[in-house]
Order: sequence, then C-alpha cells, then structure tokens
Amino acid sequence: MGTRRDVETHLVTGKTYATEEVWDCHRSIITKLYQDDRKPLKQVKLMMERDYNFHATERMYKTRLRSWGVEKKLKESEALHIAQLKGEREAMGKKTEFYIRNQRVHWERVARYLERRPDLRHKLRASAKTPANAGLDIICRTPSPSLELPAFIGGPPEVGLPEEMLRIFKGYFEGGLEGGWAIEEDMIHGFDDEFGQLRVIEMRTDLDNAITLLGMNKLEAAFRALNNSLDSLGHAIKEQDPLLFYILSYRAMQLGPTISVPVVAFIHKMHETILGPQHPLALVWSRFRCLSLELRATTLGMMAGSSVQLLKGQQGILNRVVALALGSTSNILDKPGETDISQFGELLSKYTAASEAHFAEGNYQSSCECLSVVAGIYSWGQEYELAKEELARAHSLIQDNKGNPERPWLLLELSHYEVMARLCYQTGSVDEAVAYGCKAYEHAAEHFQRQDKHQSLRAIRNLIDLYHSAGREDEAEQWCDILIANMSRKRQV
Repeated sequence: MGTRRDVETHLVTGKTYATEEVWDCHRSIITKLYQDDRKPLKQVKLMMERDYNFHATERMYKTRLRSWGVEKKLKESEALHIAQLKGEREAMGKKTEFYIRNQRVHWERVARYLERRPDLRHKLRASAKTPANAGLDIICRTPSPSLELPAFIGGPPEVGLPEEMLRIFKGYFEGGLEGGWAIEEDMIHGFDDEFGQLRVIEMRTDLDNAITLLGMNKLEAAFRALNNSLDSLGHAIKEQDPLLFYILSYRAMQLGPTISVPVVAFIHKMHETILGPQHPLALVWSRFRCLSLELRATTLGMMAGSSVQLLKGQQGILNRVVALALGSTSNILDKPGETDISQFGELLSKYTAASEAHFAEGNYQSSCECLSVVAGIYSWGQEYELAKEELARAHSLIQDNKGNPERPWLLLELSHYEVMARLCYQTGSVDEAVAYGCKAYEHAAEHFQRQDKHQSLRAIRNLIDLYHSAGREDEAEQWCDILIANMSRKRQV
C-alpha cells in the first residue's frame, strides 16, 4: 500500500501516571489483586501495567491503598473481635458479613489467621466473657436477601428498568428541546457549548481507537486510548451534551463485558459526582449498569426511537439529527437482515423528494447531502444495490465540484468513500472495499490532517476492521502501527 510509506510509525513510549479518575476506575481491580488474590504489590504493579496500561509508582500504590483502607494483613485485635462477633451473632441465629474500614472481610480469611495463631485460643476464650471492643473500625451486618425470590413476587429486578430509563430520559430530552438546546446541521448543542463538541469528538475518537485496538489485541495502546477518553469525560458530562449517553453506551457495549463493567460503573459514578445522584442522566446510568448486555441493546433501540419522535415533532423529519438517530437504532441492534426498510419509509420518501427539489433549484450541495442520507437508509435496510445507485448519483455531483475547497464538499467526498467501502464489503467485494477505504484515508490525510484529525483516524480504523474481518492480518497489523503512530502524534500536538 503506497499510503503507508508516507506515515511515521514510531511509538512514543513515555509513561503517563494515572489520574484521580483513572485510579477510581481501576479501584476494584487493584483491590481484588492485592487483598483478595494476595498478590505482592510489585506483582500488582506489573500486572496493571501489562494488562491495563495503568502506570503508578509503588509509593503511589501504598498511598492510595492506605486512603482506601485496604490492608492485606489482619491485626490480632481485629481477628479476635470478628471471631467474638461471629460467635455472638451465630448464637442469635444470624448470618453475618464483616467489614474493616468499609472493606469486606470474608470469614475464611479470619479463620486462616486464627489457624496460624494457635496461641490466640486462650485470648479468644477470654474475649467471649468481655464486651466486644467498640474502638475498632469494624462493622457487621446481615447479608442482603438472595435475589432468587419466589415466582409470584415478580420477575427479576431488571424487568422494569428499561421502562424507567425510557421515562426518565424522555423527560430530560423533552425538557432540553423546550429549554436550552440548539439544533444546527447534524448536531445538538447542549447548555455550555464553548469547545463542547470538540471535547466530545476527542473523547469519542479515543473510545473508538480503544475498541479497534482491543479487537487487534494491542492492549497497551488500547488502554492508553481508553484512559485518555476517561480523563476527558468530566468536561463532557458538565456540558450535558444530550447525545453523550448514546455515544458512551453504544461504545461501552463494544468493549466486551470484562472491560465494559468497570467502565460503565465509572461513567455512572462520574455522572453522580458531577451532576448529582438525582440528575436524570445519573439515574439513567444507574439503571443501565444493572441491565444484561442483550437488554441494553433493546433498551437503547427503544430510547433512540423515542428521541426520534420528539425530534420529528420539534424539528421536522428532514432535520439531519433525525436521520442520524434512526441510523443509530439500526447500529445499536446490530442484527443484519432484521432491519426492515419499511420502517424508514417516511424518511426515505421525504429525503428523495427533497433531493430532487434542491437539484431543481440549483442547490447541488444540499441535493447531494440528501442523496447520501437516502443511500444510508437503503443500507440500513440491507438494500445494497439501491444504496449504490443513490451513491452513484451523489458521486456525479461530487465530481462536478471536485475542485471546490469548501469543507462541506470535502466531507461529502470522504463520506462517499467510506460508505462505498462498507457497501462493497457487505456485498462480498473485499478488494474493492479496501480500495475505497484507502481512498478515504488519502482524502482525509490530505484535507483534514491538521484541524479534523479524527477524520483520518476513523479512516485508519475502518481499514483495520476491513482487513481484520477479511482475515488479512498482516495488513491489519500494519495499519494498527499507523493508527498508534497517529494517536501518539495527536497527543504531542
């Protein structure tokens, strides 16, 4: 591939130490490794660097573990106190969980300590005759009842959560449209839009980079991108961007359960901290984290459909955000062959008529934009040949304006290459798909490298996905190197 020779591929290896947000995100993993799995601190440090691209000094670990109240060794007084409490609670027929400095301590751990200290048997008998030591930071509580309730009580707790999420988010979305949100072109602007969209784009780009690199098993670079994304999350949440929920939830589902569980928990905590626990978005995330992966997809589809109906009523069906929201419904469900083109019938007829009207008026840019949307609609419904026909019409307009340096025409040309690459792959023309993918990258690198770097990064990710899906791993690896190099240069600018 000729384009690869033009790209520097060296990887910046400098370490970036974990921020407060990144520590919080990885707290449960670190605690489990150190306390439950009883790994030495040096081994915990190495494992976190290797598996999560998490960097901190041993001194930082010690300070953080101390602030969390995490200690590997039990104290004699603590073991005796817990043993005494256990005996008292068992005499009353109560089951018990124990916590030291708000950290759960399993009885098996205490029992092992007492087995290693037979000299404590006398003290243990003596302590049974005296009141428990209330000066220690130890609490005991009865475990929460099992969720395996009788059938007549009702279904599992998550059954009602999708409806709750839909109701809360609909009220928030409706209030925003009536209040402080502004809709312009293909974006909804939130309450504080100064640099807001740029931050969201940066965060979304880092998340997408992480997803692609995880799929290629490039763990160090993937976790670096993920940490960068989480670092900028706070700014995006403050701006209350109304589309942020869709951006984060859809991408969290692509991370896989092992990584998405702590990431979703972290996102929820950030919303609670910044907006307050009763803010609608915090409430939505609190329910989202409790859903199964399958139910998350169904719920997101319901919520996107509800948002579309609200937008249609406020802005009319030809607003571009409506088309994007409908498209996201198809992407979220991600079930090829199950998306019926008839559900997009109204949108299809309106955009087709609008394209013809714009063309008759001599407004070729708007006509081309409408044709691109029509092609996208056919693609969502798996009508690939019809999609190609509409793209061919759009491409003829693009060619007529080939020398036009205006950004809208440049974006239309980039979009044409990207959609054609996807359509060619879906119809089995892998080589043609790769050719269009390379054209997209070359176009983005030429026209968007400085101000809109995310365009070229997306083109690189698309090529990696194409090669990887086609089983051409050597070429996918080459483009991974290019992606990592471009990510490094982006951080240096």
